[in-house]
Amino acid sequence: MKAIDRACLQYATQVATGRDAFYVASDGRLLDGDRLTALDPSGSVLDAVIAMLAATMKLHLLGCTVGQLLNDLLGMGVGKDLANRVHDHLADVSDAEWSALRARIRWYADEHKQSHDATQPET
Repeated sequence: MKAIDRACLQYATQVATGRDAFYVASDGRLLDGDRLTALDPSGSVLDAVIAMLAATMKLHLLGCTVGQLLNDLLGMGVGKDLANRVHDHLADVSDAEWSALRARIRWYADEHKQSHDATQPET
């Protein structure tokens, strides 16, 4: 899993749960204290919301506008209320928070000496 995916997943988990004690392992599992768990978006509504928020954050970092992401969510059949909540959250993220997320991407990249360039395609 690329550094950008790990950082966005960590941030989305923190937003959705209201807790910031998470680390994302290179295989995508979440470490919460001494518990390592994988998300199950098909079996858990919370996990699905976390995965969707992480994906939209990544797309925004890669250049998609917040409005474009809202239209894409609605076009994919995401309910209007949920799509609007994701849109509102992304629109409300401060420049400082985006900077912190970019710093977390660099931190995860340093862990495995990956490229710091968040726009680099996945390999």
